[in-house]
Amino acid sequence: MSSTGAAHLAFLAILEQAGDLAKPVCAFRMGRCADDFVQRRWLRPAHTYLTRQMVSFLDGEIEVDVEIDEDAGVYRYRSPQWRSRILARPLAEIALHDFCVDAWLHDLAEWIGLENADVKAQARIPHHLWHLGDFRIGKTTEPAPVLIARRLASASPEALSSVLADPAWKRRGIVLMRERPSLPLPGVHEARAFSEFIGPQEGNGQFDSAAFVRVLRSLAPPSASDERTQYLDGNDLKLPHFEKAIRLSPARARIVKASWGTDGYPSPIVTWAEIKIPAHSSYQSFDDAFRDGKLKREDVFDLVDHGKYRLRRTP
Repeated sequence: MSSTGAAHLAFLAILEQAGDLAKPVCAFRMGRCADDFVQRRWLRPAHTYLTRQMVSFLDGEIEVDVEIDEDAGVYRYRSPQWRSRILARPLAEIALHDFCVDAWLHDLAEWIGLENADVKAQARIPHHLWHLGDFRIGKTTEPAPVLIARRLASASPEALSSVLADPAWKRRGIVLMRERPSLPLPGVHEARAFSEFIGPQEGNGQFDSAAFVRVLRSLAPPSASDERTQYLDGNDLKLPHFEKAIRLSPARARIVKASWGTDGYPSPIVTWAEIKIPAHSSYQSFDDAFRDGKLKREDVFDLVDHGKYRLRRTP
């Protein structure tokens, strides 16, 4: 397997194809991925084998009885075309394995970087939908739930609607699937193809958290309590009177940062001369700095006295 991301994607594809996850699966059907899945503990040898196997016959296939020889590491069957001939094949081809979905879910949550990756994923709809964990953007008070699903077409529509539309969810999250569904899922969560978040890096295939954050930021929170009242997160500024955060230019963000003061206390009263140097600014004043931006100076700074200003945040 070329990368961790590719391995996760391939295993999700196998789960999507599998009928009953409680039944053993033939590792041979997974091709070259089987050994990698066993090494990662996502498959566990069931120490049993198929008793019948499909083999080539004329222009198609035919099912034959097989004889197991563990000592020789082969299975044997009578050729359907030449009945006097006994053929032998590697026993690994018909070895059965059990799915270890919990181990895969744990590794997946850890790879994505979820807050509660050490906690066992919760099955919301057994064998179909799991709450993998929560993903926090910056310092938001409520992290977004991350779920992963397989074969939702086979799940109960009532159960699916009950889980995804449950008002207990504090904010919108993402449901990862092998492919994005053609129709939206019930409830508020966004369904996305898992492959969208596998980075292009060679080797370890890092999770593309930047793309993940972009999607989560695009999901409007159901209530104002999902976002902090005020913050400066990189170049994103949120003040109490803003409906949502606004992206500042780096130069303007440096001005706000230099004027912020200490959380828990009122922002300091400052002059432009006091801010210009620590902000490394080429502007001539607060009004000059915000003249061409999305915000006017009065949106960000109150004029307290002649030449004296205060950032419009609360203690």
